[in-house]
Amino acid sequence: MRPTDSFLDTIAAPATPAGRSALALVRLSGPESSRILAALAPGLSAPPPERRPRRATLVDRGGTPIDDAVVTFFPAGSSPTGEDVVELSLHGSPVAVARLLEAARESGARPARPGEFTERAFRAGRMDLVRAEAVRDLIEARTGAAAEASARRLTGALSDRLQRIRRDLLDVSARLAAAIDFSDDVGGALDAAAAGPLREAVAELEGLAATAKAGRLLSSGCRVAILGRPNAGKSTLYNALVGEEKAIVTEIPGTTRDALEAEIDLGGIPVTLVDTAGLRATAERVEAIGVERARAEAARADAVLYVFDAAEGFLAEDAESLALAADRPVLLVANKADRLAEGAAGLREGAVLVCGLSPDAGPVLARRLSETIAGGVDTEASAEVLGNLRQADLVARARTASADALAALEGGTPLEYAVTHCHAALDALADLVGETTSEDVLERLFSTFCVGK
Repeated sequence: MRPTDSFLDTIAAPATPAGRSALALVRLSGPESSRILAALAPGLSAPPPERRPRRATLVDRGGTPIDDAVVTFFPAGSSPTGEDVVELSLHGSPVAVARLLEAARESGARPARPGEFTERAFRAGRMDLVRAEAVRDLIEARTGAAAEASARRLTGALSDRLQRIRRDLLDVSARLAAAIDFSDDVGGALDAAAAGPLREAVAELEGLAATAKAGRLLSSGCRVAILGRPNAGKSTLYNALVGEEKAIVTEIPGTTRDALEAEIDLGGIPVTLVDTAGLRATAERVEAIGVERARAEAARADAVLYVFDAAEGFLAEDAESLALAADRPVLLVANKADRLAEGAAGLREGAVLVCGLSPDAGPVLARRLSETIAGGVDTEASAEVLGNLRQADLVARARTASADALAALEGGTPLEYAVTHCHAALDALADLVGETTSEDVLERLFSTFCVGK
């Protein structure tokens, strides 16, 4: 557990990436922010104007100028962290930023831990844990769809939906408690009234649980290995999907010796596409290493795009190699359709017939690969989606407990059983938004954030 008094410190960190840039931003947060600002910018009026940017010369402890900057002070009542916050916008010189951070440290600020600004906002009640996680997810988003989903969670769309569900469950719990405590007076009349909001809560939680796959794909992405025999056209299809000539393509079998990676956006899903060496037995040492790496990529991949030569057909060697993709989604592609004689046999049922050199090969494969990976999940929908496994697990627990409560209520079992299940659902949702989340979980979660956020 983190020591609670560490949150009484004033912290400092750059809020922009390291390196040269037009501007850099350094943030302070904590009770000593205004005092440290006075030391860093002695020419600024004291107390500093609130929420109004002011130009000031920043100096080190010895009074030597660091940079000409724009300074903004946010008092605790209106700051993102719930504490006094100072934002210092200076020129993007790594040297100037380092000197400023050292001057802040010498004046009493300590370096911020990863995610500590967001953690302080969470602990001050400025945001719940779902929105805090959305901050990290938005920063790490790898596609437009992932960024949009994170932004919706950050604005509170998912949190508001969870609060509505919690209100329904609290209403049900109160009704059931009254029915138990005053059963001699009200009988079972309230039981039927409680079923409506409980049924609504179950439906809402089931709808949220169904978004877990989309959320996982948007946040974690998918690794797809392109497999097949030598000279099946794997690198040609890789280039078609990537949209540029990244892999060397020749008519010589075994051209690809090492795994090549590229990231592409497939329907909002960040996909790491891996081109591999052709799978075959070989005595040639370098090619054999490439084949072993291809097998390793097959084991590591979340999905496989398996390519075979349409003119040669799907051979026994293909069936043997395809076994490497057991229990994972597979898109089977019959390449070199331009060489396929009319009426030729040997095409595997369900294979996508393409010519890798055709202009439409990339779009066709992208669409079919997206369908294979997502399995009908709409990753570009505007509805709220769960952002990670923690959220998915807790929603699943709340859904199960709510369904059990409804079954108990409708099955005529003692009302105490329904109340117990309602409380279990409420406990899961309280953990989801961070009201009862353990310190260990919070520490692990915020440690995944970048420094300065």
